[in-house]
Amino acid sequence: MEMNENKALEIIEQMISNAKREIKDNGKYHMMWGYLVFVSALIDYFLLITGKQYHAYVWGILMPLGGLVSILMGRKQSKNQRVVTYVDEVFKYVIIAFVVSLLLVCLIMPMTSKHWSSFYPVLMIIYAFALFIMGGILQFRPLRMGAMAIWTCSFVAFFVGYDYQLLLLALAVLSGFIIPGHLLNLRARQHV
Repeated sequence: MEMNENKALEIIEQMISNAKREIKDNGKYHMMWGYLVFVSALIDYFLLITGKQYHAYVWGILMPLGGLVSILMGRKQSKNQRVVTYVDEVFKYVIIAFVVSLLLVCLIMPMTSKHWSSFYPVLMIIYAFALFIMGGILQFRPLRMGAMAIWTCSFVAFFVGYDYQLLLLALAVLSGFIIPGHLLNLRARQHV
């Protein structure tokens, strides 16, 4: 099959367009999950300090809701995607590893309640790990800086109580998900 110059340029343009859309879509996921975790952490904190017994139920409600929305967004995105790039493949595996790691920690740590005080610091380490890799793949410094901020919050969280861990978690997702997500979205809009 012979490829002429116009066809080659068209393929290159499609790949560039796909990469730009990918960056914007990833900004949407970062913002969505950042806001969900941010709100959940603050609701949990305020319910906890006001003495509510079931303060942590917010996580059992909002996180599955976020998972459902992510699945729906992913299906919509995959229907509109014509070309699968190497970056798409790498992201897929990073996200799978991230989700499996999160699920294992979220399911196993509560059952082995001896180390419950490490739950949020460990989650933050997993967040930072994935975000640092994504920042490297996208060559996007705010994601890498956000990951470093999350690692810092995680370190501090190992030495404070559950209530302060919730506040550190909110700060972590603000600096690692929400702000970089908005910056990713802004960058994508400027390059369209």
